[in-house]
Amino acid sequence: MKKLNTHECREIQMSVLDEIDRLCKENHLKYSLAYGTLLGAIRHKGYIPWDDDIDIFLLRSDYDKLISLLKNASIKKADWLTLADDTCSDYFYPFAKVYDNRTTVKMERHKGEMGLWVDIFPMDNLPQKQFFEKFFVYYCSFLRVISLSITTDFESKQYDKWTLFYKRIFHTFAKVIGEKRFCRYVERVYQKYANKPSKNVATLFFDTKTDRILDKEKIAETVSYAFENRHYDGVKNYDYYLTEFYSDYMQLPPVEKRYNHGLDCYLKDEKI
Repeated sequence: MKKLNTHECREIQMSVLDEIDRLCKENHLKYSLAYGTLLGAIRHKGYIPWDDDIDIFLLRSDYDKLISLLKNASIKKADWLTLADDTCSDYFYPFAKVYDNRTTVKMERHKGEMGLWVDIFPMDNLPQKQFFEKFFVYYCSFLRVISLSITTDFESKQYDKWTLFYKRIFHTFAKVIGEKRFCRYVERVYQKYANKPSKNVATLFFDTKTDRILDKEKIAETVSYAFENRHYDGVKNYDYYLTEFYSDYMQLPPVEKRYNHGLDCYLKDEKI
């Protein structure tokens, strides 16, 4: 296998996002660049220099429609495009990844391999009362910790002893219950308020702090942003969104806080 450099990895990731973008536009689904990907579009007109992934989000209704399109064999898609979600036997997260199956990625902290991916997060409704809203987010955050423990690589040198200790406890807990059974439970919890009126939303697997609860109306409208040599959609009110997550988002973080996923990426077949 050929190891891919940063530029090659990014071009492949953007090719995956190109397919998602096309499907969304052809089917009138609204998506937005998310987290560091949107920050990169605004601050750097592309990737944050040290970043190595792409994140997007959709409101739950559009998310479900996109997943259905990706699973529909009659819908035109690139042959190399592959969906991983909770219906896959070896996937345990309550959000989807779409990846290029001609590539493979090895991660520093988690077991399992897949191709270079784009993370697709659903944005879910929250309880209307503030107290229950915060309690619900905290509970979902706790479920996230257990979910992440399922794929933890306990041989990784990236974890301290305390982290390995509590991850082993949660890993054992999930094993006893049944990993897929637990995964389905998490999905049900996250969608508890899907059919109920809600002013606020959150990406419950990612937004583990109550100060990241978002006003649905303020993120409803999207526009196109330059991203490297492409254009992708993102929240029009990016200042609201990025301030909620990063405060002074135009200020670069100190070097020691410039994180990435530590990916080693390879091309299975050089005829890509």
